Amino acid sequence: MKPLVLVGAGHSHIALLGRAERLRAAGFDITLVDPGSFWYGGAAAGVLAGQFSQAALKLPLRRFCADRGVHYRADRAIGMDTRHRRLWLASGDMLNFDTLSMDVGLENSLSVATGSHEPPQLWSAVDVSALLQFADTLMSESRGGALRRIAVVGAGARALEVVAGLGAHPQARAFQIAWFVPHARILPGAPVALERRIRRRLTARGVEIIAHTAIIQKVDGAIVSDDGRRFAMDHAVLAGDASAARFVHAARLPAQQAGLYVTRRLQSPSDARVYAAGACASVLGAQGEHRYSERHARVLAHNIEAGARQRPFQSVRANAGATVVDLGDGQAAGWRGRLWWQGRALARRKARSHAKWLALIAQYAPVSR
Repeated sequence: MKPLVLVGAGHSHIALLGRAERLRAAGFDITLVDPGSFWYGGAAAGVLAGQFSQAALKLPLRRFCADRGVHYRADRAIGMDTRHRRLWLASGDMLNFDTLSMDVGLENSLSVATGSHEPPQLWSAVDVSALLQFADTLMSESRGGALRRIAVVGAGARALEVVAGLGAHPQARAFQIAWFVPHARILPGAPVALERRIRRRLTARGVEIIAHTAIIQKVDGAIVSDDGRRFAMDHAVLAGDASAARFVHAARLPAQQAGLYVTRRLQSPSDARVYAAGACASVLGAQGEHRYSERHARVLAHNIEAGARQRPFQSVRANAGATVVDLGDGQAAGWRGRLWWQGRALARRKARSHAKWLALIAQYAPVSR
């Protein structure tokens, strides 16, 4: 059996393990390396609105892997030698591999001034467990009507879902929300007509949109823009452009801040037996495709098997598909190119996209006694 090592329990790798039996039949012995649990990350607005518990979003990897005949290592990968096919772990152990795939996600950070320990407290929008903790923190802090000043930093769909989720939080009346975007637009790439409509909705809810303001640092009591302005806040959610986890650079294969360079076959152009999928994959010529984890999982599973059986490979499509954003009030907005939609029907469609993942996690929920 040839060792296949999956580094990171991202959405694409979890979907890939649904095809573990076929990969074993192709001659692979599969190991998943991840230090924690899988968290479903497709419902940021619902998380901040208090609609989900930890048990509804957290998948215990040990039991999940055991059910699929996959080895699980609760460890962190820290180094890789592709020439000798070796992977080093934080525990000091080493794994040999024939084929390796990365799905290690994103990291979001902000410079913190030396000695700065006071608020604002920083929260990453790509960390579901942090968002759950943030929602609980706001619930406890806002009891009694205490005003909470919250900054959302960054533009795009993820930032909009954070703003929408905060607006739907049970204590939203106690929030003063400021959305900081580095340029003029809050949704780069979306149709201008849709963006204008969303701006009006947010303004009516009391959200302050502060354009042309790139936040670069946290100091005691405030966040600071690149032109030196200070904004006093209690909390700041980092929801802008995030970087791929640093491990994508461990093997010195071609990579950029957005992730490991891969072809549309999801293979590194420098090593055909090293793959990347999900948010840490920078697919050449396929902007935005990383958001579609199940598409990546299908192509990834097929190509790993095809490499072993010497069969034709598949490719991910170059187009990014539609973007759908939960607006937090029972409606959703979506766009693809110049076309856009908004309404409750789209929100129901987005909810159905969550259902498969939530049903999988529910199978492993702790049994109450």
